[in-house]
Amino acid sequence: MKKARLFAKIIYYVFTFSIGIILALFLPFYYMYDSDLLFGSMEKSLAEGNYAEAMGLVGGFYNTKPVLQQQFESGGGIVLFEAATLVFEEEKDTVNEAGKLHTAYAGFVYGVKDVYNVSGENNKTMLVVTNADNVETQIALLNYDSDGDGENDTITTMSNGFFYVDIAQEEVGSVANIRLVDAEGKDFYTVSTQLSYDEAFFQDVADFITVYNNKGTAEECEALAQQLLKNEDYAQSSYGVAPKGEADKRAAVFVVVYFVVIYVIADFLIGRRFILRFFKWLLVKVFKVKFKEKAPPKEEVFGHDYYCQVTIMLDVSAIPDFSDGVTVRYSNTEGEAEFLLLKENGYTVTQRVKAGTYVNLYTDLSKGYIAQNLPENLVVEGYKKALKINIIRRED
Repeated sequence: MKKARLFAKIIYYVFTFSIGIILALFLPFYYMYDSDLLFGSMEKSLAEGNYAEAMGLVGGFYNTKPVLQQQFESGGGIVLFEAATLVFEEEKDTVNEAGKLHTAYAGFVYGVKDVYNVSGENNKTMLVVTNADNVETQIALLNYDSDGDGENDTITTMSNGFFYVDIAQEEVGSVANIRLVDAEGKDFYTVSTQLSYDEAFFQDVADFITVYNNKGTAEECEALAQQLLKNEDYAQSSYGVAPKGEADKRAAVFVVVYFVVIYVIADFLIGRRFILRFFKWLLVKVFKVKFKEKAPPKEEVFGHDYYCQVTIMLDVSAIPDFSDGVTVRYSNTEGEAEFLLLKENGYTVTQRVKAGTYVNLYTDLSKGYIAQNLPENLVVEGYKKALKINIIRRED
């Protein structure tokens, strides 16, 4: 029994610790690409005014100093950066996974979860940009079909209270007015500005965009990126990857909880229940809780003025050629109980024995054999009692 319990412990801990190590190694990478963590991190950065930090998760290059930042009267606001951002186009029924870079004013509308309605059927949510020539361009914002009818009817990240805005130079040419339209087609907010894509950043990033979009080598792109990033105001962002620190923190919490859970399970199932003992000690010693003592089980008393039919059987199945006689004898102050078990009687003897407890066990068994399941004391009670003894060879 002890060996089986030890084996179960070894198997349990090897299996669970192996899984724990795998989780510790791979969970940080999983969380880095987890959309909930990514969007939560961006929401936190925007709420704290760390706009450039949020921009660091959308891909491409950008100037860390906002070109436009304006608060809404109803709460939240809009922030835009000079940027070279990635776009992905379909090429003959496939998506160009590398994407291409274009120049844009990119950023976020944030803190508008409860004030800007972007969900519903026949959804008219959009961003309308008017350029310096008074030409309007509609930019789609909807990107998720919540009811599966084939039409986008909401914005994925609005559950976090923000959404990403990308105003491409090739689409508008310049920006004089930005108008946010809600799901019902009503104007939510209008921003007037004068942006013409002529800032120094766009000139500095032009060479990198040309080489990248013409599928330049990794070495060429790396050299141009390093040259660009010599300007302390410029930064390169990842694409859809949560901050490593946040991912590590969430992974660490999960792994710690995992190991605590497997220990608790092990302690209750195959351990010595130290947790239960600790809480019991805490309740009794610290909080002075008194538990009701269990009453001892009632013993049925027969007395000793009666006789019991006692049957003793030998199981010699482990030794097919066994043919010796075996004597088993107990005694007490009132007498003795002796059983002679022979092959002729099938190694089974039944006899009347006065009720009581018999001690002084004696066995007459040939050398080289052992009797198992033979109690040191024979308690004779009730009206019938059976005792089965196994005979095996002595290993020594």
